[in-house]
Amino acid sequence: MRVIDASVLIKYVTREEGWTRARRVMEEGAATVELALKELANALWKKARRGEVDAEHVGEILLASRSVVKLIDQGPILEDALRIAIEHGVTVYDALYIAAALKGRTSLATCDRGQARVAEALGISVELL
Repeated sequence: MRVIDASVLIKYVTREEGWTRARRVMEEGAATVELALKELANALWKKARRGEVDAEHVGEILLASRSVVKLIDQGPILEDALRIAIEHGVTVYDALYIAAALKGRTSLATCDRGQARVAEALGISVELL
């Protein structure tokens, strides 16, 4: 089971360009930190404001997304994420996904090139979507 960041979850749930690659990743088994749901909720809010998704269904979309991915408690990896962020110049948000992949000894799927570079530098196998 690989770790995915919010960009992959958002791409999959909202059917953004390239979403079928994200679907494959999800079907193979994916886990993410709790933060991803907050990032997804924010993306749904933006898309609803722009009329890209039906505002009446964003709650259902958010709820359904919980069933397609395993959630990782970010509390135990927060200190590691902070260290990664400081040492590698990425946000703590991005570093949480990297720390989760390190702790789980698994790969990372992301759409974020900067995050991917740091993860690879730390020895994590990355799939850039």
